[in-house]
Amino acid sequence: MTTVGYGDFGAYSEWEIIITIIWMAIGVGFYSIVVGTLTSIITDQMLHQETLQSKLKALETFSKENNLDETLSKNL
Repeated sequence: MTTVGYGDFGAYSEWEIIITIIWMAIGVGFYSIVVGTLTSIITDQMLHQETLQSKLKALETFSKENNLDETLSKNL
């Protein structure tokens, strides 16, 4: 349907050109969805990690401010 850019095969009739355009549009759409989904997953994972680190830091600060026993702090 399409080539890798070498020009050895090409679309010559109207139907071939239409099918090629549609096939390329589907390829671009699929590629966009895959890249967007992967980016979203990575971003969500990083946000989750940052939130967890923030909560652990707040818990550590709370423990120090209230002079909690160190063994109790470690168990939290």
